[in-house]
Amino acid sequence: MKGKRAEFLIDFKKLKKQKQKRMDENFADLYDWMFTYVQKEANLREKVRAKHLFRHKLDLNDTDELDAGLHLHFEHWLLFDYVTVVGSRLLDLFVRTKQDKMSKTMLEICGILMVMHLEPVRVNKIEENHILLSPFFKEKNSQIKAEPYLFRPDIKEGDLILARTATIGFEKRIIGPCIVIDQRFEKEAAARLEEKYKEGHEEYRRYLKEYGIDMLKYQKVR
Repeated sequence: MKGKRAEFLIDFKKLKKQKQKRMDENFADLYDWMFTYVQKEANLREKVRAKHLFRHKLDLNDTDELDAGLHLHFEHWLLFDYVTVVGSRLLDLFVRTKQDKMSKTMLEICGILMVMHLEPVRVNKIEENHILLSPFFKEKNSQIKAEPYLFRPDIKEGDLILARTATIGFEKRIIGPCIVIDQRFEKEAAARLEEKYKEGHEEYRRYLKEYGIDMLKYQKVR
């Protein structure tokens, strides 16, 4: 009896690992597909409008070039958070036009990504493959164990960062680049976030989805 039970547990772990592998493969394909869509199929006028708004948020002139780091932030904001003139996000438009070509797993992942937003978290510990994070307005023992996806953030323990996280399969991932708040501006940034946090969960979440990218003003220069 014990042998059968042990065999079942081993099989369960194997199935879990296989499911995670399938999720990871679907996510990798979807991630590449989404950004190819942004680059090649998204409305050009919307992208020009978005870039103008992005520069405005960061107090940049329209003639200022975005460096590689800012461009990476712009692309992720454009896909996940930017609202078009018709009131949709590019990820929503992507799903509407491509859903008949997507697997069930891809559609499931898209649903997760749609509600994702930049969230302030404190870096507690940096491990080889994971980073332990604490939600900024919760007790320190409330931790998130997240693995960076594609982009390893240049951070240190104690940093206040804004990150997009999503649970893909059984594992939480940090999606896209993080905003690392400069310590000189941390009090100002925290006060701004706390003001919205006090307005309630929904208002706070909506604020982070629409205006979280504004925290790039407080980004640490490496």
